[in-house]
Amino acid sequence: MKGNGGWLTQAGKSDPPELGGKVVLFDFWDYTCINCIRTFPHLNYLYKKYRNQGLVIVGIHSPEFSFAAVPSRVEHAIKQYSLSFPVVMDNDQILWNRFHNHYWPADYLYDKKGHLLYHSFGEGGYDRLEQKIREALALDAVYRTSGASPDFPAGLTPELYAGYERGRLGNPSGYHPGTWASYLRRNLREGALNLSGRWKAFDDHLTSGSPVKHRSPSLTVIYRGTGVNAVIKPPSYASKEVPAQVQISEDGKPVPTKYAGTDVKKIPEKRSIVHVRRARMYSLVSGEPYGIHRIDLFFLTKGTEVYTLTFNP
Repeated sequence: MKGNGGWLTQAGKSDPPELGGKVVLFDFWDYTCINCIRTFPHLNYLYKKYRNQGLVIVGIHSPEFSFAAVPSRVEHAIKQYSLSFPVVMDNDQILWNRFHNHYWPADYLYDKKGHLLYHSFGEGGYDRLEQKIREALALDAVYRTSGASPDFPAGLTPELYAGYERGRLGNPSGYHPGTWASYLRRNLREGALNLSGRWKAFDDHLTSGSPVKHRSPSLTVIYRGTGVNAVIKPPSYASKEVPAQVQISEDGKPVPTKYAGTDVKKIPEKRSIVHVRRARMYSLVSGEPYGIHRIDLFFLTKGTEVYTLTFNP
């Protein structure tokens, strides 16, 4: 099994694992995908518990966005989430196409003879997966009851893509692909990206422009959920020392400390700021009561790119 980007572990580049005569679980993921990230503790648990009994987990990092094909960024994610299993870089989605896969995350379980036993898409079903692994390893049917299947309430806002290929704008003027356009935010549409200021639209992202009349370009979403995550990429001239900045407000105010995502910083002016140092998913709001909320993102640094927003159940 070969990936065109090579193999990685927490220790860096590696050789491919030996799969012959093993029970193998192939897991498709992308480091910007919140649904994938939430499965990592369960995959680590399974690998540590059954690796000495014949299980191999192969993470297939099949990037959704071109910037996610950079090995150093995937290496950082492997370390950040303490992934204990080997990962193959599927930069051009060769393996993605070979498996006829369409989802992140997706799991394919094969027995020792290479026969497909089980496959699943999305989050949840962890007990069922463990049961199938135990069957493949000829172990008894005693397995952990995690009760960890996620509860997705009715009405949860689905993932919103920013680019014109899959995106949804609330602004009546719509997208203006490949050119700078100025937007006025009037009537806000729920479950859509509502833009204000100057933006440039690409197939898979939006790029923020310069301030207009001292107002930074902004993006507003009326959503249903308990939190918000966004995939954001800094402009090339930003650095770790001088990162791009995005200011956040939730329901018209700075994000309350108890609901602030892990990437939100409070500064003396009591503003909620995210420092965007690398292209990845950023946690903006987390743990608020489920319901209808409004989030505003003010892009203080020209050239900052936004790809998707996802909402927690």
